Amino acid sequence: MAITPGYTVEEIRNFVYQHGKIPHGYKSLWLAEQEFSLHQFRKWRLATFNGDLDRGLIPRSRAGKVPYNPRQLMQSSIEENQAKRIAELEERNAQLEAANEALGKAIGLLHDRNAQEPDVTPTTPKPSNS
Repeated sequence: MAITPGYTVEEIRNFVYQHGKIPHGYKSLWLAEQEFSLHQFRKWRLATFNGDLDRGLIPRSRAGKVPYNPRQLMQSSIEENQAKRIAELEERNAQLEAANEALGKAIGLLHDRNAQEPDVTPTTPKPSNS
């Protein structure tokens, strides 16, 4: 049984983060407007803060309660996601730089090749009719 029926991991994480940003007193109103139940949201919240969401694990009991400071965990989770994204972007940047370097070398070789060839085809002198 999956923890995310009909929702992606990112959508669930965004629901949990949105809920954390809502002022006290409005959270139950926000939950009532959503298509998922409070019970489902609590499972998602536990999975998000316990680090089980990405692995698709479902919390089995309340033994793994959300820690005392969920906002701190939310911030650390955001920072982890940003660090992952930065690492992905740095890897992609390195790939693009390598491709750019290879293209630069290829263009340089083409310029060298064109420089060695004469611009005008040599003409043979016409024999004189004398």
